[in-house]
Amino acid sequence: MGANEAVYLIRGDDSSVIGREVTKLTAELIGDGDRSLLLEELADQDYEDAEGNFSLEPLINAAQTIPFLTENRIVLGRELGRFSRLEDIASLLSYLENPLPSNSVILVWEKGPKLQRLGQIPKKLLEAVNSHGRIIDARVGRKAKEWIIEQVASSGLNFDRASIDLIVETVGEEIARVPALLETLRSTFGEGSHLKPDDINPYLGELGDVPPWELTDAIAKGNPASALETLARMQGPGGRHPMQLIAFLNSHFSRILRIAGLNISNPQRAAEELGDNSTFRSKKTLNEAKKLGNERSKKAIVLLSKADLHLRGSTGTSPEVTMELLVARLSNLYR
Repeated sequence: MGANEAVYLIRGDDSSVIGREVTKLTAELIGDGDRSLLLEELADQDYEDAEGNFSLEPLINAAQTIPFLTENRIVLGRELGRFSRLEDIASLLSYLENPLPSNSVILVWEKGPKLQRLGQIPKKLLEAVNSHGRIIDARVGRKAKEWIIEQVASSGLNFDRASIDLIVETVGEEIARVPALLETLRSTFGEGSHLKPDDINPYLGELGDVPPWELTDAIAKGNPASALETLARMQGPGGRHPMQLIAFLNSHFSRILRIAGLNISNPQRAAEELGDNSTFRSKKTLNEAKKLGNERSKKAIVLLSKADLHLRGSTGTSPEVTMELLVARLSNLYR
């Protein structure tokens, strides 16, 4: 790891955008290091004591802990939105006056599960972070169009004006779709490609009435016939391009593989490993990792890699048949 800031503050108004910023920053700070040694993550339940009172003491204690077996240490404080009063952050302000040089603290201003309304960030905290670190402003608010255009501009792809307008119009306020869309386009066409509306239109299709997780749920039942029926509904009129489905499935099974080889039984620990905001997704991922195990999880990634090559034209197999074979084979892994 290189020289890092003493403190980072991530703020935003969309949980998916905040989550991506957290993932990106932690990956940048960890680099090639050992995540389990470098990173300590705290969330809403960690700030609550036995009497039900909340304080930042656990976060401060973590920030003041000297690194063990590493030169640096990263403390990630999630769900800090309840600490909006000056007295709530007094200990944090005191720490930031003389932070531990070896440590970086990431403060994420977001709601926890027990918080009804996100509090304002105290001005003193903003000033302290500006003095000792960096504020990452991921707010979108009413500037959704401008935010989408910024993401498109920094994607490594080249779009003409009509293509940008098409993305903005199609996505609307569902801004969480944008990073995944750009990732799919980059994977399909390659960085630096010049794209027109006809190129991207097939990737903008809605999933109709079929949520994306319905396909992975059907696959996980180990019933190929049921999984193929769900796939058919997803690929019907208005459905997404096969490359989009591949990208989604690859993300899903990569999450499973990431924890399948680890001795994890606690959903919270799984959420930490996966970088999830809560244990909702991590519970499902953990259950599937237990079902598949490490070896079959690896087989799923191999199947996805082969299907990806087939969709890019390495064989004469049609995209529809490629996807049907993939889904059936993935489903059989659960039997």
